[in-house]
Amino acid sequence: MEQSTRLNTHEEYMAWEQRCIEFIESLDERSRSKYPRLSIGGRQSVIACITRLESLKQVVCGRFVQMGAGYSAGLRWRKIDTVFESRILTGAVINFKHIEPYQFLEDARKIVFEHVRSVMQKHDNVKINIIFNGEFVTGNKRANKCIATKNYELFQCSDLHEWYQSHVIELILASLEEFQERDSGWSLSRILNLTVNINKYNPLRAGCNIQLPSEIMMKKAVINVRSNDNACFAWSLMASLYPTEKNTDRASSYPHYSAVLNLKDIEFPMTLPQIKKFEILNNISINVYSIEKKKELSILPIRLTERKMDKHVNLLYVQDDNVGHFTLIKNMSRLLSSQLSKKKNKKFFCDRYVYISEIKKNIYIF
Repeated sequence: MEQSTRLNTHEEYMAWEQRCIEFIESLDERSRSKYPRLSIGGRQSVIACITRLESLKQVVCGRFVQMGAGYSAGLRWRKIDTVFESRILTGAVINFKHIEPYQFLEDARKIVFEHVRSVMQKHDNVKINIIFNGEFVTGNKRANKCIATKNYELFQCSDLHEWYQSHVIELILASLEEFQERDSGWSLSRILNLTVNINKYNPLRAGCNIQLPSEIMMKKAVINVRSNDNACFAWSLMASLYPTEKNTDRASSYPHYSAVLNLKDIEFPMTLPQIKKFEILNNISINVYSIEKKKELSILPIRLTERKMDKHVNLLYVQDDNVGHFTLIKNMSRLLSSQLSKKKNKKFFCDRYVYISEIKKNIYIF
């Protein structure tokens, strides 16, 4: 990095670039090597070094080489191989042109979405965090600092634009402003890159004896069948297919699922990837919802069926100490209406998240 400030000729640049490429390759090898195994902090440090050098390489290249097609936006994607457990993808949007953070984050959006969507074609759910890396100055001091977002769960039906706006752009800009105000004298001098880390995420680890939150129980919209096995998914389907008025929370009130359902190659506890196979085997379509606890409890989809069938079931998945439990949603209007409208009139929900107000006939996208 120090040598890059002393380059004057194209020949000096070419020699420096070759050394830089060789060094990045050696860091790449360290990052993906299992022996010797680096600590998590050590691997993060290597990744940060790779992205920093890639950013520098692009900046220096701009001084000596005419940029061709593909560089008009001032950004370039660079994949980084790692051996983190459960890591699907690490990559960085390298900056060599942008000065203003908001415009950089906006222009990086398309590149980030392209790679997130590509990953989610193979994985139903992922956890993702974004790291903004920049060079800061105060007086004659320079330092590279980063702003990291928290891991955020994305599902097939998640709104990527809402996630990126609220949990990436707004969070990073607010943190930048807070940092520069808190650490008086430091200011952003150069945007280096935006690092993207995507990990596997399977929220469904099911058990069958979990108490529902009181807010859910009060709505009387959910049937929570208790059993001594890990088949709460199947028992919830039994409660839908064979409804009863008494003892709805007892497995003994329903036929045993093994006598009704086709469970070939299905393993319990149920996981999201298996649900599609189950739908095909049994000709039953299934949506799965989950509880999100922020200021207020809200219900959000984590899995929507591709095609609604004659037999359709809506399930609520609840978690307690990282163990999950499937329950049957018997009344969607009771469960969801209060979080969409304060009016108590009954609402009708279609299974792709559009509901119609019975009185006003307005259509709302949920």
